Amino acid sequence: MKYTCWGAAKQVTGSMHLLELESGYTILVDCGIDYEDKSNKEINANFSFDPSQVDVIILTHAHIDHSGNIPNLVKQGFRGEIICTEPTAYLLEKLWVDSVNIQNNNSKRKKSIRLYGFAEVKKSLEQILTYKFYKKFELNEDVSFTLYEAGHIIGAASVRLEITEGGTTKTIGFTGDLGNPGAKLIVDAKPMPDLDVLVTETTYGNREHKETRTAEEVLIEQVTNTCINQDGRLIIPAFSVGRTQSILFTLKKLFNEGKLPPVRVFADSPLALASSNIHNKFAHYLNEEARFHKQSEGSLFDFKSLYLVEDEEDVEDMELYRDSCIIVSSAGMLEGGRIQHHISDHVQNPLCTILIAGFCSPGTLGAQLLEGKSSIRIKGKDKYVFAKVLQTDVFSAHPDITGLTDYFEKSDSDKLEKIFFVHGEEEAMYDLRDTLNNSLQSKVIIPGRGEEWLL
Repeated sequence: MKYTCWGAAKQVTGSMHLLELESGYTILVDCGIDYEDKSNKEINANFSFDPSQVDVIILTHAHIDHSGNIPNLVKQGFRGEIICTEPTAYLLEKLWVDSVNIQNNNSKRKKSIRLYGFAEVKKSLEQILTYKFYKKFELNEDVSFTLYEAGHIIGAASVRLEITEGGTTKTIGFTGDLGNPGAKLIVDAKPMPDLDVLVTETTYGNREHKETRTAEEVLIEQVTNTCINQDGRLIIPAFSVGRTQSILFTLKKLFNEGKLPPVRVFADSPLALASSNIHNKFAHYLNEEARFHKQSEGSLFDFKSLYLVEDEEDVEDMELYRDSCIIVSSAGMLEGGRIQHHISDHVQNPLCTILIAGFCSPGTLGAQLLEGKSSIRIKGKDKYVFAKVLQTDVFSAHPDITGLTDYFEKSDSDKLEKIFFVHGEEEAMYDLRDTLNNSLQSKVIIPGRGEEWLL
């Protein structure tokens, strides 16, 4: 069989991995949007293979850099099954519709072209089949797969494929995005056993998580400093799926346990609200703490001082609110979304704290703030930065170099022949490889986009 990395090669976004068997059967693992080259408006429009020849897609999770180009694949002739977990399927409907809205807006402003519309989303949703973790399923007499919990976000899976050719069976594992061990809400990743080949993410390949305190300790400090000791606003940019839920869950615990006085919390992201409902519906996919909380409390996120911003009237109420408060809004790197409205309104307020709860790619508005720039351009205007800008990685959804190394060591065996590093910055990949033991180092391959490997 032949493996080709068509996305997330020496970069983080655009995951797309093609397996072509000698029989002609073709498997695509993930089909994501590439966000790296913003100068190329057509980077996601065309595929380097024939979509109509792909027999099946196995999707690791719902994030758009892994799933967002599937409706375009369907538009160009893919007619096979889209395999994923049930929470992923529910998230896809929300994320793909949101993606169409973003594409429509960007195409009007000529920032990018429109890849697909609502019709392709509807058709793609009809091709989805959901599967459970840890149960082996046959695609045909030569190919079977098992989904393993990957952590990262609700429903995220690693994919273990068993493929028989010429009487020999090879086992190939795709991690998808792994979760940070001990994360809020989300289960820890489970390594896949007895692999011949591992294709793994390396997002934080040369970084150690810096935060040594718990999520509760971090939020107590920031809420106290900004909203209790002074009449300020704590603004937390957060991704709609995963991070927003972790933050709201932690705040609920702190308020309910009396560790913080009640402070108004505005959750300002329609997509995050939909995602929160899906977390409640599929709470049995979450970790033990979350399952216990859901059983005892009835809801993971509802609390007395939480205010959901769902319509224009809610927006007006939020804007007229003058007391200290917390605003949780998307997107996480401050690129687009409702968060830009809040940053624009409050970046010049010295009583405001902007707590960036994750990594920001170079060039993004979030990165500019973290670099300490004295002014930024936002919504067509130049604004001085008087707000306090802080960062924490306590809500990180990826393992750091220590977590990745531990995962590799648990996956290693005499049987394991190759480890393909994908979904990471090139420098981080080489740094990570150089820190591994000799046994693992000798197996590492860092593929370029479109490179073919016989397995």
